[in-house]
Amino acid sequence: MNKKTEDLLNQLKLENSTYYEYLYNNEDCFLDTDISQFWKRIIAESNKKKIDIINKADIGYTFFYDILKGKKHPSRDMLIKILLVMNVDIDVFQEALRIYEWAALYPKIKRDSIIIYAINHNFSLQKTVELLENNSEKAL
Repeated sequence: MNKKTEDLLNQLKLENSTYYEYLYNNEDCFLDTDISQFWKRIIAESNKKKIDIINKADIGYTFFYDILKGKKHPSRDMLIKILLVMNVDIDVFQEALRIYEWAALYPKIKRDSIIIYAINHNFSLQKTVELLENNSEKAL
C-alpha cells in the first residue's frame, strides 16, 4: 500500500498510539533495501551491459560487483556516476540515494540542481561533468 510520507509522519505524531501499532499498520510502506535485487532490477530496466557500465563509469570491476552484492558502499558521487551511465530517471536516483542512506538530490543546492538538470535531459556522464566544471562545481 502506498501512503504519502506526510501521512506516515502524522501517524508518528499521534499521542494515542504506540510505535508497534504504527509498524503493524504500515509494514508494507517501508522501503525495500535488498541491494542486490535493487541493482538487478535497474540494470535490467536500463538495458545496459555490466561491462559497459563499468567502463563508462570508470569503476573497478571488482568494486562494481561488490557494490551489486552489497559488500561495498559507494560514495554518493560514485553512485551518481554509475546511475548517470545507466541513464535512469530521477526517481531511481532518489531511490538509490535513500537505499544507501545518502542525501537525496536537492534542487536548492546548486551542484545537485546541475545533476538533476543533467538527469532530466539525459546527459552523458562526460557532459554532466563538463556542466559541473563550467559552473565551478566539483566534478563527480
